[in-house]
Amino acid sequence: MNTITETAIRQHLADNPETNRAALTDPECAATVNRLLLMLTHVDSALTAEGLSPEVRQRVAGRVASDCLGTDEANARMVERDRAMRDIKVTGAAYAALKF
Repeated sequence: MNTITETAIRQHLADNPETNRAALTDPECAATVNRLLLMLTHVDSALTAEGLSPEVRQRVAGRVASDCLGTDEANARMVERDRAMRDIKVTGAAYAALKF
């Protein structure tokens, strides 16, 4: 594969251990990382063809990896929001079932 792309994804996973664990144990997350790796490889080839320096290509790859995979902190907030929305739905359904 591509060294810049692999380095960006490895660094992101090293900085976010929960995301790294999910990439190793959750098939959906593993597939997302694999798709991202392939996509970043194509993007890096395009950036190389456009004459961008390795430093710029590394920054772009790191930013895209972070945006696509999210940080552990951002993913935890998303899980908490999902849990809160489920609670609202349950509470709303229970309220709607009440007979006045």
